[in-house]
Amino acid sequence: MIKTDDAAVAVFTSETRQEILARAGSRGWVLNRKSVERCPYLVCCRRQDWDNKAEGIPPRTAFLVGRISSLAPLEASENSRGQARFHIGISEFAEIAVADVWRKELRNPVAYSSLKQLGIQLKRLTFQALSAARPTGSDEVRGGLTIAEAKKGLAATFGVRPEDIEITIKG
Repeated sequence: MIKTDDAAVAVFTSETRQEILARAGSRGWVLNRKSVERCPYLVCCRRQDWDNKAEGIPPRTAFLVGRISSLAPLEASENSRGQARFHIGISEFAEIAVADVWRKELRNPVAYSSLKQLGIQLKRLTFQALSAARPTGSDEVRGGLTIAEAKKGLAATFGVRPEDIEITIKG
């Protein structure tokens, strides 16, 4: 894959827009590091599940484009084949609504493409700094997590369902 000005890594995620913005990116992806390093953009497409239905984003719709600022492996997050999972960090984002970007025949939740091939016009995107999007009352400001939030985050990191996570608090 040759680096182009509109190269993008697209992810099929159940994360909500708010989760992506609070974490300054999308996480838990097994990917080709060299391919992502050639991409200036992250495109998030909706994988529908119970926890994100309230956002009203139709399945397979691209709902967020971010300018990639970092790529970091997550500690102790390897899949069953020993492949590391990564956090794709973003510094700026643009909200979009482009239907059917995620094609049904794609089996891997990570794909490499270009904004143009995905039907996204770079000239029409209005990016805003990530810091301006973080609301007061977010996890980062509040300084903690609920058990449900922790289970959901751990489930995404380790590729299991939140119901399969058990948390014990001693204190």
